[in-house]
Amino acid sequence: MILHARLHCGPRTVDHDVELQPAEDANGSRQFRIGNRSVEAQCEVIAPGEYSFLIEGRSYGASVAKRVGDPPGPGGPYVVNAGRREYLVELRDPRQWRRRGSSLEAEGPQEITAPMPGKIVRVLVMEGQEVKRNQGLLVIEAMKMQNELRAPRAGRVERVYMAEGRGVESGAPLVLLV
Repeated sequence: MILHARLHCGPRTVDHDVELQPAEDANGSRQFRIGNRSVEAQCEVIAPGEYSFLIEGRSYGASVAKRVGDPPGPGGPYVVNAGRREYLVELRDPRQWRRRGSSLEAEGPQEITAPMPGKIVRVLVMEGQEVKRNQGLLVIEAMKMQNELRAPRAGRVERVYMAEGRGVESGAPLVLLV
């Protein structure tokens, strides 16, 4: 699973792509990647919202909570206290727009981006082509699975950024829909 993370600490904002590997080893460690760096970590839940991490042999504690006034339930942003620092963390699953359907339909130009790193195996549209909502735009292969990316709304394909056979990173622009 890949998430886009935006961390705010004072006036500074940093964006990261975080990839969580699906399998844990026997001691509960989990591999994850932040940018180009792979890290092994263990995490224990101490109490609701309180976590203890062992990351590359170093111990860290963190508390995670919703901001005062934000609606309850999943979704961010979250306030994370780690050590003497407080971070505001926003997490976004690039696949989320597909699950929410029409609630994310946008007016005007809309850029369709790669939800995960992979390879473009088929481009299903041409520049200038009119498309209907849910019409296939292209097929991306990731982790030996092919996923068809579909138009979130009706419109015209203004630009196709990627050709068949090209590798893409998560978040890379693929198609511009107007």
